[in-house]
Amino acid sequence: MFLGFLTPVNRDLLAAIRDRKPRSIAELAEMTGLGEPALAETLAKLEAVGFVRMEMAAGRKLPVVAVTSIRVEIDPFSLNDRVEMV
Repeated sequence: MFLGFLTPVNRDLLAAIRDRKPRSIAELAEMTGLGEPALAETLAKLEAVGFVRMEMAAGRKLPVVAVTSIRVEIDPFSLNDRVEMV
């Protein structure tokens, strides 16, 4: 399930994107101390589950947080669980 992507490291990464608004993956790597290849791979995974989106700006990929909250409703009696990302 996508909630497994909300590790402490990824939450710090999402907060850095939201709060510090890096202008490139390279700048985000510098801010967080993460290596660019691993960071690019993590961003791709976070984009695949809808947590971030990559925008182009000045010929560079720019990470942007795509969700501000996640609501999970679990129905213990059926498989009618709901996930809402806002």
